[in-house]
Amino acid sequence: MPCGQLPPPTQEQGKDVGFRQFSHLFKQMIHEAVTIDKELAGKFGLALTDMVCITFLADTDAPVNAKMLAEHVNLSTGATTALIDRLEREGFVVRRPNPADRRSVIIVLVEDRVNPLLANFEKLRYRLKRAHDGLSQDEVLAVTRFMQNLLADD
Repeated sequence: MPCGQLPPPTQEQGKDVGFRQFSHLFKQMIHEAVTIDKELAGKFGLALTDMVCITFLADTDAPVNAKMLAEHVNLSTGATTALIDRLEREGFVVRRPNPADRRSVIIVLVEDRVNPLLANFEKLRYRLKRAHDGLSQDEVLAVTRFMQNLLADD
């Protein structure tokens, strides 16, 4: 059994033990994801917030303005402007006129600059896809519902 992994609880151990294991595995998963992001950010001379910004832009099909970015990375507008300025200086993003609103700009990734960084996520994407593909459709729906419930604001 891999280091840090707990054996599955027996039925006699009850629901509380099952929840403890569930909670432990969830925390391990988050720790692993943050560790990967931190290591990758360091490799490219970026801060963790920079990585969050870049991956958000890469995963979003719609045009993203500074306000949307601020909400996603949970920064003030001033801090978000500094973030965008830094990423623009480093060649990761550019500001472009917003086609839907000429008074604003959208933030666009510079593909040649971000593609080497994003390629590093392939191992993680493979692991995620492998885990997804090992589930039945009902299990996928249950896990999706769990994540949506977890992320829902109360």
